[in-house]
Amino acid sequence: MTIKRKAEEAVGCTCTDLKDMDKQGAQAMMKIFNEVASPEQNAERVISMFKAQKGTATLALRDGCDEETVVVALLHDLGECWSSINHGEIAASLLRPFISPKNYWVLKHHEVFQAYIYQNGFDLKDIEKVRDQFKDSPHFDACARFCEKYDSKAFDPEYDTLPLEHFIPMIKRIFNRKPYVESGCLDDAPENVAKFALGEAYPAPEPN
Repeated sequence: MTIKRKAEEAVGCTCTDLKDMDKQGAQAMMKIFNEVASPEQNAERVISMFKAQKGTATLALRDGCDEETVVVALLHDLGECWSSINHGEIAASLLRPFISPKNYWVLKHHEVFQAYIYQNGFDLKDIEKVRDQFKDSPHFDACARFCEKYDSKAFDPEYDTLPLEHFIPMIKRIFNRKPYVESGCLDDAPENVAKFALGEAYPAPEPN
């Protein structure tokens, strides 16, 4: 078997340049794509990659937060796997197609708001001023509340934290939403509209 043939089987593509893609090649590639990157498998990947922050999610759930916010609480530090200083942006980008503009904003900025809470433990200068530059956002209070009520209080080793298995169905439901539509964020930014237009080229949500 040639290297080219192996590559064709690996990606399901029969062309060497995507501009030459035809319908048959696209269908073959989508078959392989669905085997490795379906919404269900993406959810499984997140679950296996990140099993911390159950305390934050448990606090949010017991406080009556909606399912989306509970999943955001569970995955809010996911970006720490790659970069600590901007980990909120990473998690926010991952979840953006599936969550509301408010929760996207909370995820993206939460490390700044959390730093305001733990500033006494570090030599952080002007952190209140850094946080307060975002006061004009309609989501400022939501982010402050998230950090104060759920994130900063999730470090008690004696807290009766729910097991990860309790949250797995929630994660799968969120990741199985129709991207940018069910979350209400389609019109939040022009790039969301642009990426929504690409939907046919990516694995679709699975019927419930």
